Amino acid sequence: MFFRLVNFSCLVFVAVTLLGVTKSSGAHVSQDLKAIVREVISLRESDGKIKISPHVKHIKLDIGLSYSAPMSQYWLSHEDDLFVFGFEPNPACVTSIFQGAMKRHVSHGDPLKKKFIGKSFFLIPCALGLSSNTMIKFIVTKDCGCSSIYVPKSFEIERIIDVPIFLLSNFFDLFPFDTHPVIDYIKIDAQGSDLDIVKSAGHYLAEKVIYITIEAENSQYENTVNSSQDIDNYMRSIGFIRHKSSHTSDPTYFNPRYSEYIKNHNVQIYQKG
Repeated sequence: MFFRLVNFSCLVFVAVTLLGVTKSSGAHVSQDLKAIVREVISLRESDGKIKISPHVKHIKLDIGLSYSAPMSQYWLSHEDDLFVFGFEPNPACVTSIFQGAMKRHVSHGDPLKKKFIGKSFFLIPCALGLSSNTMIKFIVTKDCGCSSIYVPKSFEIERIIDVPIFLLSNFFDLFPFDTHPVIDYIKIDAQGSDLDIVKSAGHYLAEKVIYITIEAENSQYENTVNSSQDIDNYMRSIGFIRHKSSHTSDPTYFNPRYSEYIKNHNVQIYQKG
């Protein structure tokens, strides 16, 4: 298992070449995401699902990495039997992580160490959300951590680029739930598109995810529907309950269907900042 492509532009080129057009059916989208994922982690020859070693006991998703993936760094430094799949559409952030980011402010978390990349951390360079297109306009701001598919109300825009976008359910279609039946934890920090990403997971969220933390941001970007109340209403509608934890700062939810599971499994969650 190894990381073959570390250049974001190369991965985008692969995605665009495979797409051919900017609109397609859901099945085509999933197949094209498969091509991108294949460049990041090995897939099983038998069925095309992601290949994960039996020694890996825990899975987390880090959606919205900023320039240094600090949450992934924290998780991986505390769990030896963990795989993290990270999602980040900003090429500047992707490059920073690959090159070994340096902390830019004392208040920021520790940057991801390069030793994890391609071994226990796998970065998929795309946006996630609800879109009928396979490419979407992404607004890069001067502060890379504030970049978004939504137009900012006050952040200074540096440039607008095209990035691939997929449903989170497209990724779950590739996940080997037969060998690794649950996702311990998902953290989403996506600058106004958090609830879009949650909804794009489809049935998988209620069936396969134990905990999820979602940033509620509904004031700094145009036309977002991502308030605390919006998030709470949706999460409750699919069976999750609000979870109070000293280890998370953003709204966090627990899937009660896993109440018995967590009694016998060490499921850890953490999110700050």
